Amino acid sequence: MKPIVFWFDFGSPYGYLMAERIGDLAAAHGRTVQWRPILLFAVLRQLELPAPMAHAAKRDYLLLDFDRSARHLGVAYRHPSRFPVISPLPARLFQVLAQRDEWAAVAFARAALQAAFQHDQPLDDADYLGALAARFDSRDAATLLQEAQADAARAALAASIEDAVRQQVFGSPFVQIDGEPFFGADRLPQIEARLSGCLAPAHRE
Repeated sequence: MKPIVFWFDFGSPYGYLMAERIGDLAAAHGRTVQWRPILLFAVLRQLELPAPMAHAAKRDYLLLDFDRSARHLGVAYRHPSRFPVISPLPARLFQVLAQRDEWAAVAFARAALQAAFQHDQPLDDADYLGALAARFDSRDAATLLQEAQADAARAALAASIEDAVRQQVFGSPFVQIDGEPFFGADRLPQIEARLSGCLAPAHRE
């Protein structure tokens, strides 16, 4: 069976909620997960779509729904005091770790998301993120941060963004099961039904 593809932005509360559930859900149905970090603003710009928080009415709703969705899923959540924070650094560090060990990159991603959305840790704090990444790699924080600024990490993230644009990944989280897209953390029941066979694949013209 193909891996489940999980697109997410490190600054996305809904991406964090999905990250807390998608691994266990996939494993329960004999699937693995391919984690694909992106910069959502860059994808939306190329798709000519507005930022999620661009309109005041939608922003007010989302600020209410982040906490409500977390409580519904039973996931710990503390809204960041600085929000939104747009930083490519955690996504680049993910790419640096993934070059050696995909598991380490995923473990870092989960830890960084929990730091941001449980403990109000800014995602643009290079010292903190470098030290966090070093927990999952034999290289030290300074080396990892240096590699995250190098051309290879920048190119890997850029390629992921371009791939997301081609596949019309218009939000975070965005999950693909055998090519079928599911947008949003509130799709978790449908994802589970799809994996269990209770929900047939969507019909496409």
